Amino acid sequence: MSDASEGKCPFGFGDNDTASSTSNSRHTAASPALTRDQLPKLLADPVEPGVDSLPTGRCLCGKVSYRINKPVQKVFANHDAVSRRWTGGIALTIMIRATSMEFNGWGHIVTHSTSNRESHCFCRLCGSSLFVRHMQPEAMAGMLSLSAGSLDNMDSMVLAAETYFDSKPQFYEFVGTRKTLSGAEVEAMFTTPPVTAPMAGSV
Repeated sequence: MSDASEGKCPFGFGDNDTASSTSNSRHTAASPALTRDQLPKLLADPVEPGVDSLPTGRCLCGKVSYRINKPVQKVFANHDAVSRRWTGGIALTIMIRATSMEFNGWGHIVTHSTSNRESHCFCRLCGSSLFVRHMQPEAMAGMLSLSAGSLDNMDSMVLAAETYFDSKPQFYEFVGTRKTLSGAEVEAMFTTPPVTAPMAGSV
């Protein structure tokens, strides 16, 4: 494992770096929100395309590569404004648990916290969009929305659903039919129902 696996960034984004601690952009290796049970396995060597017949991928410059330790098939198209700014269009993602992945070059990944719910992660060298790391709600902690475009092979992938469908611009349309979710429906999934106090006289 590299130094990044021990929480030390080889590129200077550390706990003593005042600028990085006050910014909402932070190197993932130094992010205190990443607990050990939510981290992927870190590899010393780059991942070769299609190794062990498992899904693999990489950033544009190849400094970050990964392997998914299970088959993946479902792709989600996200039409919200944050996704448009993140990708320049539609964010096509795969929902995967971080512990189901192995990364080489983790020390090259930088995060930008867009909210207390999620951080967008990219290669610090080529800028490739790699994944969104989810922190809240608790059920989503440790989940990644992996950029489908970073996969080496997308032949088996299917478009399973479209989210924030009501925010989709009018100038494009996907063929076929699939499940669609509005922004309100997606947000409702992230909302914890309020705890109501028992009525007087109830047991």
